[in-house]
Amino acid sequence: MAFIDKVVNQFNQADTHPSETPIVAGLVLQCPDKNIPILPEIAEWHARTPYCALVGALNYIAVGTCPDVAFAVGRLSSYMDCYTPEHWSAAICVLHYLKGTRTMGLTLGGTNPFHLVGYLDSDYANCSKTSQSISGYCFNLGSSAISWMSKKQWVITDSSCYAEYIALHDSSHELSFLHELLTDLGFAPHSATPVLCDNDTAQCLAEDHIGHPNIKHIRIKFHYIHELVEEGTVSLTRVCSANNTADILTKPLAHGDFQCLRHYLRIRTLP
Repeated sequence: MAFIDKVVNQFNQADTHPSETPIVAGLVLQCPDKNIPILPEIAEWHARTPYCALVGALNYIAVGTCPDVAFAVGRLSSYMDCYTPEHWSAAICVLHYLKGTRTMGLTLGGTNPFHLVGYLDSDYANCSKTSQSISGYCFNLGSSAISWMSKKQWVITDSSCYAEYIALHDSSHELSFLHELLTDLGFAPHSATPVLCDNDTAQCLAEDHIGHPNIKHIRIKFHYIHELVEEGTVSLTRVCSANNTADILTKPLAHGDFQCLRHYLRIRTLP
């Protein structure tokens, strides 16, 4: 809370109205053509606009305690060397949202059993310029989120199934780390960790990729998730998109959907 207040004051946003979501639903940020010379007035605007400092501060907040802004900050981070007034306005919108939710935070505990559960999702071809997809995952321990990620996939996929499969791969490494961490702390998982996704084809592929002729182009490294399923470390479970917590990490959402998934992350008003 104190750091959010500091950033709000640093960027002169103390008297502004809060925003209901960190990024407007349907907003598509464009990357300017880097081959076109920058106009002198734009270069001057760049020199006096602390975009990188603001996005850096927002990233610190997103990584540490606010998974609800992780997607928005990840998108803004893609334009550190080519930002425009549109990107600056979007970054300020995130700050307005944080100002309005400064009394909210991750809450630990809850009524769910003390088990690790994962959620993952992808947004196919999210980037309009490169056609790259976005991977997102979060892991809950009991009722509370303890680990999350939202990032652009570094390969271009040709189907939503492939994009979801790469998201499975991304989450599998974090899952292995969390298993080792919990084991070292004396809470070793005694059964397969359920990982919930909303793509049936990707789930079938992870459970049995033999005999699927359309996956020859998928790089071998991405089949690590199949190994975890085969050895019983992971059990994949179907979840509808409306209840997939990781959806908040892959795309801009309308206020109602955003609020619902934020609640699933157990981001609540702090006492």
